[in-house]
Order: sequence, then C-alpha cells, then structure tokens
Amino acid sequence: MADSEAQINLATIMLAEANLTAVNRIRAIAAEFGAKLPDNFELIHLLQLPEDLFKMIVAKLMSTKCDSLRREEMEMKLLMLPALLLYFTVRPKKVDLTAPLSFCPRQHKYHYLKKSVLNISEVAADIEELSLVHTDRNEPYISDIADDELLEALRKLKRLKVLRIEEICEINLTDLIELCQNLPDLEYLHFCLDNGIEQIDFEELNIAQQLKSAMPKLQVYLFDTSGHASAMNALTKCCAENLPNLRVIQDFSSLFSSFEDFESSNEITCTSGSSNLRHLTVDYDFVESCDHLPSAYPSITHLKILWKPDADAKEKNLTALLELTHLESLELFDVPKDILHNFVEKFGPSLRAIYINYHDEYSESTDYSLCQLSALCPKLERLAIKANFKEEPERSVLFGNLKEIKVEFWSDYNDHIPPIDILQAENLEKITFVECELDFGDLGSLITMIKEKTILRKLKELHYILYSSVQTFDADNFKEKAAFIKCVAASLPDISVITLNIFHEDSFIDYAALARSLANDIRTNEEIDGITQFFENEHISREFIELFVDEELIAILQKYRR
Repeated sequence: MADSEAQINLATIMLAEANLTAVNRIRAIAAEFGAKLPDNFELIHLLQLPEDLFKMIVAKLMSTKCDSLRREEMEMKLLMLPALLLYFTVRPKKVDLTAPLSFCPRQHKYHYLKKSVLNISEVAADIEELSLVHTDRNEPYISDIADDELLEALRKLKRLKVLRIEEICEINLTDLIELCQNLPDLEYLHFCLDNGIEQIDFEELNIAQQLKSAMPKLQVYLFDTSGHASAMNALTKCCAENLPNLRVIQDFSSLFSSFEDFESSNEITCTSGSSNLRHLTVDYDFVESCDHLPSAYPSITHLKILWKPDADAKEKNLTALLELTHLESLELFDVPKDILHNFVEKFGPSLRAIYINYHDEYSESTDYSLCQLSALCPKLERLAIKANFKEEPERSVLFGNLKEIKVEFWSDYNDHIPPIDILQAENLEKITFVECELDFGDLGSLITMIKEKTILRKLKELHYILYSSVQTFDADNFKEKAAFIKCVAASLPDISVITLNIFHEDSFIDYAALARSLANDIRTNEEIDGITQFFENEHISREFIELFVDEELIAILQKYRR
C-alpha cells in the first residue's frame, strides 16, 4: 500500500511539474509577442485568449524545437498534442511535425508520430504537405517500421503533394508503392526504406511498372537504404529508367540543394518522352560507362562525381559528361587533377555552385589558387572546398556573387589561406567552417573589420564544426572561435542563425547542450547523440569545466539556434 501511495505521489508531482513547464512555455511565448498573461493562467485558458494572440502562440509552439537536455512524455500529452489539434483550427495546408516531436522521448517517438498522423487524418485530411524533417548532422534516429495503422492514416491524406518522413520510422518498398497509389498528387517524397529492400526481386515483382502506376506526378524521390549500397543503386537505376518526370532520385547531387530549391527550380523545356532528371550522381563503383549519360539525361543541372584516387578516368570515359549542356552545379570527389581542370574550364562560366573534395589531405594540389577559381567561375554563388589550393601572391577581391561558402581546414588543407581572403566576399550570407587548426592570425584586425561593417555585412548564418575530445581540447583555439562568434552576434544586424558543433567519435554534438551538461554535472544522455560518448571514461577536471563552459557563448547559441 505504501509503495502504491508513493507511486501516486510521484506521478502527481511529475504531472504538476509538466503542467507548470507547459504554462511557463506559453507565458514566455506570449511575452515575445508583448502580452502578459494573468497570474492564474492555466492551460485550459488558452482558448480564451484573443484570437490573434492564440494563433501566434499555437504557431510558435508548432515551430519551436526542444532545447532541453531532457524529454518528458507528459509534455507531449499535456501540451504538444493539444497544440497540434488547436493548430488545425486555422485550417493549415502544411503541417510540420519536426518541432513538436522534438519534445518527445525517443522510446515514445513512433507512438506520438502515429498518434499525430491519426489526428491529422481525422480532422485535417485535406492538407497538402506533411513533414517530419531530420535537421541535425547525425544519422537519423530510426526505431520502427511503418505499420498498418500509420499507413492507413497516411492513405487518407489524398491531397498530399509533399510527404517527408525523414526519421523515426522506415517503410517497406511494397508498402510505399501501395501508399503512393492512394496519393495521386504527390510531387515530393522522402521516406527511409527498411532492410527488406535487399531481398526484393525487382523483375519478379515488376517493380518498374508498379512505380510508373503509383508515382505519375512525382518529381523528387529521396530515400536511404540503411547502408545497402547495391540495393540503393538498383532502385535508383529503376526509377531513372522508368519515371521520366523525376528531377531528383535518392538524394540531391549538391551539398547546397534542399527542399526549398525544389520549390523554385529553373524550368527547362524537355522534349516529349525524354528524362526530366536534373540531379545526377556518377559513382565509380556502379557506373559502367559515362558514354550514354548526356543523351539519356539531357536536362542535368547538378552533377556529382564520386571517384577513386587511383582510378583511371579513361576507364569509364568521364569526359563524356562534358557534353552536358545545362550544368550549373558541380561536385567532384577525388577526381584526377586533369579532369578537375577539364570540368571547371568547360562549365565554370555557367556554374553557380561547386564543391571540390579530396579525402586525402596529402593529395596533390588542385593547381588553382582561389583567385583563379574565382575568375573561371564568375557567376559562382556557393563554394565548398576540402582540397589544397595554391597560395595567392597578393590579395584580391574574390567571388563577387558568392553567397555561401563551406571550407574544411584539416591539418594540411588550406592552412595557408588567410580567413580574410574568404570572408571579404561582399555578398556572403552563409558560412560553414569545418576545421581543427584555423589560424586567425591577427584576430583583433578581423574583429575590428566586422565591427566596422567592412566585411560580412550581409551575413545571415554562421556554422562552426570543431573536432575535439576532452583530451584534445585546445582552450586557446576555442577562445578564438568564441570571440569570433560573439563579435558576429553583436555586430551584424542580419545574423539569424549561429551554430557550433563539436565532432567526436562520428557524432556532431551541439556545443550548448554539451556545455550545459558539463555545467550541470550530467554525463549521460539517451536523447542527444554524442554526449554520453564525449564524457565516457574521461576524467573531468574543474579546470576543464572552467575552460570549456562559456555562459555568454551558450546564451548566444540558444538565441540564434535554428
């Protein structure tokens, strides 16, 4: 009896805490909109608020991701599911479950995903877009395979044009095809496929004909096959040969492409019956020859080539791809230097995006300087480099149209390129630095230029990735990065997103979450990837805590989080 009473008391306390947390969240949101809620406000009073305030609060609840170190199921029951139902009262055409489900503990995510979709199918079945987006840099969390109940609810959403279920559950290919038979207007689909795809006989099951019948309007079909590369290639090939309307298959062929690009893609007039494919990935392991690709896929705008460092380009006739006529984005991985030059010099005048990547930092130089690359690609708006470039004899203005740049500074990559040579592009809106030992040189001069608005005036997003562990943490290097981030946050009026991730043992860990865990003496976390592994078997000294935890930096990152 005593145990039973203790459990009841504990449950009551947890309920009260969850209720208070939910009420405080709504108070904080209302305050953002200039409204002060009465002292006796409770969740049941939400519907009694003025209509405009009510709509703004519910919309904010639906779009704000969880930044807590813990996830509480009670918060899903008390606030997030009711908020979802309230959101339907404004008759939305698009529903994004990404933020609401971020508050859910992992072991309950599939249950609440299914519950949310069931609610949608009952009261908002006319929506045109349903999204659950994987937003961090780690592998998506997958716990279940879509069951009959979830599939039946999804089949009721017959007006869907966009369906994105990028985490939590996978789907069987035959179930996916049957689902699409009931979604005749679907144009954009992203769903992870389960391991069963390895056993599917495409010819015996006539998968090609089934795809044709199920996906008549589909333009983008993104999927992952849990590491089964041969199955992924087989399905990609089947789609490319049988679904001529598709623009993108399996994944975008550009680091910079996204869902937003799909909505605003350039129109190219295709001849009747020809492929409409825009994104093409050529993988050394799977392509037999490139000879036929330009004629088979004449509308390609984005090309990615995955090569092997010692492979002969003539072996599969890579140069045949020089016959493409609409290319505006190019990604080259480990291609021979002469091939790099052929492609840059042929397509450079029309390129808007380029990514040059060599996995071995000791590989030969590209034999380009950044100034030469800028001259060859005058329209370039997006640049990513993980390669060796020649040193500039003197500084000059680079990339007049550049809006986004990603630079990887490993031990021997780009270690002689001063940051100012990259940051001076006057139209930069987004920067990503991935590095170990970026030498800022005269940091004071750089900060002064930012404060005086002589560089980065239009910057909107800044992303940093640092490679570190407890043992390898470089306090001086970290302080430089922190000072740079603080300067950006304080000086640039257009900045809206700042992130800092620590890369450790194949996980990208949000610095703010990691530092808050350290400050609160929390060494394990089942909800946030990497935290447990970062602290595991490590001696954490008081000195390390003082050096690593920067409260001002944490506050900035929380303010400017996505």
